[in-house]
Amino acid sequence: MININIEQINEQIQQNPKQVVSLAEQYYANLLEEVAQKIENLNVKILLISGPSSAGKTTTSFRLQERLRQHNIPSHVLNMDDFFIDANKIPVRPDGEPDIESLQALDVECIKKCLGEILEKNETKTPQFDFATHTRLPEWVECKLNGNEVIIMEGIHAHNPKIVEGLSNDRIYKIYLDCDSKFFINGEDKLSSREIRLLRRMIRDARDRDVPYLESIEMWKEVCVGEDKNILPYKPSANFVIDTVFSYELSLFKFEVESKFKQYQSISPVISKYLDIFSHCQILNEDLIPDNSLLREFIGGLKLD
Repeated sequence: MININIEQINEQIQQNPKQVVSLAEQYYANLLEEVAQKIENLNVKILLISGPSSAGKTTTSFRLQERLRQHNIPSHVLNMDDFFIDANKIPVRPDGEPDIESLQALDVECIKKCLGEILEKNETKTPQFDFATHTRLPEWVECKLNGNEVIIMEGIHAHNPKIVEGLSNDRIYKIYLDCDSKFFINGEDKLSSREIRLLRRMIRDARDRDVPYLESIEMWKEVCVGEDKNILPYKPSANFVIDTVFSYELSLFKFEVESKFKQYQSISPVISKYLDIFSHCQILNEDLIPDNSLLREFIGGLKLD
């Protein structure tokens, strides 16, 4: 965990904004390199990446795949979402809505079967889920591993022990993502991990999923309930933890949404708090952010090799 002083970041952005971005991006890249080196020295076949909403699991999976390739370790990325059961079979919450964050929304036995076959035979077939119809497609995808190839699977339930129950854990490596660093303004801690991730999610979902900011805030309550139940209890089981906070991200998010947030300032205490924090931040233009930055998962424009 790193304590980030906004006053210092502001001064650094004023002096050399490109360097601020470069140093933060390199810090994240160094963590991926550290993981890749560990994998190179271990007899690992499966990497399980977990973490709460908007911690950057998807981008980290593909960035780690790139890094492993540089160590001559090919890999396949499997999305745990493809193991969803059909929508009409998903359990419901007390309010009657589908509990898509529940482990029971996944075909756990199918996940175990696929991972077990990878460990035993280096090959399996995995399902595909159609989110347009909320059903599993009839076609399955063949997955074969050769030599030192590995599987990368990411999802909020990736560290739940039921996913790997009965499997050989000595060939499984668990990576947990979170936003543990803290932002300080005038010596005061201003944002929790959840507040950082909510801001990321609001920006992404408004852009990609047409979800209004206030709706994201309302849904966040249920997201946090799910995290407390399904994700956070398994953080201690991780072999490696990656803090995905970037020192410059509040300045970037100020550029992205400050003007858009102002219309909600009088009706949303959450947005009012973000605007107050933005008022202390130097603005940072999106054009300075690399195309492969994890933060592009939220602001858009992500390009991965």
